[in-house]
Amino acid sequence: MNTRIIALIILAVIAGAAGLLLFSGSFEPESQSITLAIMTTSDLQSQVEPYPNETGSSVGGFARISGMQKQIRAEVDGALLISSGDDLTGTLFDLYAGRPEMESLSRAGFDVVCPGNHEFDFGWEKYRNATGFAEFPIVCANMDIQDPVLASAILPSVMLEVSGVKVGVFGLMTPDLARISSPGEGISVDPDLVGISDQMVNDLRSQGADLVIAVTHVGVEDDRKIAESVSGIDLIVGGHDHTYVNETVEGPGGWKTIIVQDGMRGERLGVLRFSYTTEGIQDPEWGWIWLDNSSPSDPEVEKIIVPYLAQYRTLLGEPVGVTTTPLDARKSTVRSGEAAAGNLIADAWRAWFPGSQIAFINGGGIRGDTIYPAGNLTYQILYEILPYRDEIVEITMTGRDIRQALECSASALGPEQTGIDSGGFLQVSGIHYTIDLNGTPYTATYNGSVLVAVEDPGYRVTEVTVQEADGSLAPLDDEEMYSVLVNAWLAGGGDGYWIFSEQENITYTTVYDIDPVAGYIRNESPVSPAVEDRIIIIQGS
Repeated sequence: MNTRIIALIILAVIAGAAGLLLFSGSFEPESQSITLAIMTTSDLQSQVEPYPNETGSSVGGFARISGMQKQIRAEVDGALLISSGDDLTGTLFDLYAGRPEMESLSRAGFDVVCPGNHEFDFGWEKYRNATGFAEFPIVCANMDIQDPVLASAILPSVMLEVSGVKVGVFGLMTPDLARISSPGEGISVDPDLVGISDQMVNDLRSQGADLVIAVTHVGVEDDRKIAESVSGIDLIVGGHDHTYVNETVEGPGGWKTIIVQDGMRGERLGVLRFSYTTEGIQDPEWGWIWLDNSSPSDPEVEKIIVPYLAQYRTLLGEPVGVTTTPLDARKSTVRSGEAAAGNLIADAWRAWFPGSQIAFINGGGIRGDTIYPAGNLTYQILYEILPYRDEIVEITMTGRDIRQALECSASALGPEQTGIDSGGFLQVSGIHYTIDLNGTPYTATYNGSVLVAVEDPGYRVTEVTVQEADGSLAPLDDEEMYSVLVNAWLAGGGDGYWIFSEQENITYTTVYDIDPVAGYIRNESPVSPAVEDRIIIIQGS
């Protein structure tokens, strides 16, 4: 081995203690290629322990990620473990401000992380606290952050060294941050993903990067646009879509960029193995490794997580009541049609505020992503389903505006989102209606959370009726005023619902979303939530 490689390896040891280091040289193989692996996770969503997936298998958990990455590192010449964001969310993040997640991710060997929108669900201050427990660099090049402490914690890019190869890594945040999360004042996102990516590539290549990786939380469609428009990016490690992606896109001058994405919640670990020479990436092989009961688990990471979970369960493990029917809180259920879990939540809100006539909750506000079996409902379960402690807001609206809100919701069903993303599909109480997917969907353009233009109001919603005090149903009157309950997220225009934020009569109740649900279950136990044909969907031809 020549003295240059020896020197770089010595510097790599120093860099491991410091977290990152810039190098002035470039890779010079001695006689043959080296084998590298890029391991990826996306949208872990504070799922620190294993959980049952939709097949019932026990999957995920930060300790399994750590055990598997150690095994893979032993099989190659060098490796990186990268997260594309949304590692923090929900009740655990809210209670402990990100400490258990960040400490265990650090111990699990993560080399670099890009933040996602969920890191800002409880405001930038809470995420700033979380960054203090990270022992890895955090990168994002298109965020403007006014707070100096948080700004210093999030770098545009870093240069990492892997077995003598200089790897430049930069991050990108979704331009929809303000619309789909709650970062608060002092945070903005530059939507020019292509321009910033081009700038980052030039900067990193000028610093001598042998490889350039973009870690993005923008979704695969934007990843493709970047790859098609910018040459010099070897790999895009994406997130935000919760899907599995492996494709190669050709850009300017025939440059080829690999795009990968690794689902959500640590069900699998994505691994890109390849040989590296002075010609770049050779013979790339991408695969997903199931993190199930057969996976190695790192006891050092378990030691970090277990005490937090014990305290967490003590606080939240007390039964509230009983359900006689399973509670399906899967993302695929609550964002695609009427769901019993949505009915339970919306009904509980109206029971708490007896003067209300209608209640809406966005499917993206219902979490858990699993089926809770019939039996005890604990605070822990309720916090998993409603992790944001969002305030309930009462809005007085005309029937015409309510109809428009339903059209917005109907557009979330696709086949392509033309106005509202899937998380904006509304679960309802006090109202029944039909969605005909053969009709024209609501179509609009947005600049972040701000509506730019409504291109088509939509014509999918028909046969809208409102429940009367005696339980009967009467047609929705476009001119009549109705009392509508939503969460503060929707009231502020979240998910693109300008129709709520532009109303004049808005009352913040100071009651949080979960409290009426807990009270309703306690008072009505046993409850039997079910699908009741509140939303009938006619499939498109």
